[in-house]
Amino acid sequence: MAPRILLIGGNPKHFHAAKAAGLEVVYVQFPAEFKPEYGSQVVGAVLADYTDWETFRPLAEAAHRAWGFTEVVSLTEPGLDPAGRVRDLLGLGGPSYEVSHRFTDKYVMRRRLAEVADPDVPVIGAEVMTDSAGLTAFGACYGYPFIVKPGAGTASFGVHRVDSAADVPAVYEAVSNERDVSGHPFLGQYDLDEYIMEEYVDGTLYSAEAFSFAGRHTVLAITEAVTLPGTVVHAGHAVPARLSAAEVAAVERMIPAFLDALGYPDGPSHTEFKFGPRGPVVIESQNRIGGALINELVHEVHGVDMHELTMKWPHGLVEPVSPAPPAEGAAASWLAVAQPGEIVEIAGVEEVTSDPATLAVDLGGAAAGDVVRSLDGSWDGLGHVAVRAPDTTAAIEYSRARVADIKVHTREVAD
Repeated sequence: MAPRILLIGGNPKHFHAAKAAGLEVVYVQFPAEFKPEYGSQVVGAVLADYTDWETFRPLAEAAHRAWGFTEVVSLTEPGLDPAGRVRDLLGLGGPSYEVSHRFTDKYVMRRRLAEVADPDVPVIGAEVMTDSAGLTAFGACYGYPFIVKPGAGTASFGVHRVDSAADVPAVYEAVSNERDVSGHPFLGQYDLDEYIMEEYVDGTLYSAEAFSFAGRHTVLAITEAVTLPGTVVHAGHAVPARLSAAEVAAVERMIPAFLDALGYPDGPSHTEFKFGPRGPVVIESQNRIGGALINELVHEVHGVDMHELTMKWPHGLVEPVSPAPPAEGAAASWLAVAQPGEIVEIAGVEEVTSDPATLAVDLGGAAAGDVVRSLDGSWDGLGHVAVRAPDTTAAIEYSRARVADIKVHTREVAD
């Protein structure tokens, strides 16, 4: 019998990767997100709110009795902690809940780094936000600007920069409003009760795409992000990042030390960082593959498929990768956006897809009748277009040009 996994959340790309690796899949998904056509792709399904452990625990136990999976995988943010809980419950290998939670709770991560105090992983000031007075006190202690963001979350939602004491009332009001948001399609999967305050690190945002093999960590690629002016939304991602050899070496020292500090044993990781006076500083990290078609970029440039590694490594079906293969050419993805409103028509997708330089077009199934939200985070984009090019600068420019060729026409939605 083929090895069998419990796959928590995610999208068809993930169970297709599992099938390509010769695995059978027991799929866990929110009821509203499971589509009938998925049924033929999996050997079993659990439809439930898997973020509610009291609900999910007995279902996971029953699924294990019924289908006998031997590994648990999740490549979606809300599924990472539940995957750790199931591993703990059933005594399976992979990251425990305690380790996973060091990634998914940003304040827990900051505390852990401060406790370990590894010289290769610079520590920045961070505290839990309590009230507006706490914001003012943090600014007085650590200086301005500083960042306020949810302790749990993703896609840049709820991230605020506080430039001076005068900004405190507006930022506190914005946070209070975000905690009351009920209409956003993704926020029900995240707990926005706790916000944290962090020292601001200036500069370009990068991410290290790594894979851990029984505690040995390999940086497979370094991605450079492009942030939309006046926002915290990362519109573009490019591989390889435009860094010097000395900067790359610093990252390759920092990432293994960081993953060791968090106790991460096996699997993919996506760690965002900037360069500060003491070297690369971790902004946040996820124990999963990065979004925005980053796996496609890494595969194109370095020849490594992180989905394949994720599925095969726990079953001994692949050898560790070390060192990472050198870069050949470059690739970039860009976020497709549109004016808020109801989609009337999407044009130009076939032309962009047929371009030999196009690696992937992923608009998340957007179609006429869907509603485009204001761009408060990467969630609110329609998806990404990824392209290849001879170098990083050319890849960024061409990905932007190809996205611009996709025309999304919307009309205002009546209140």
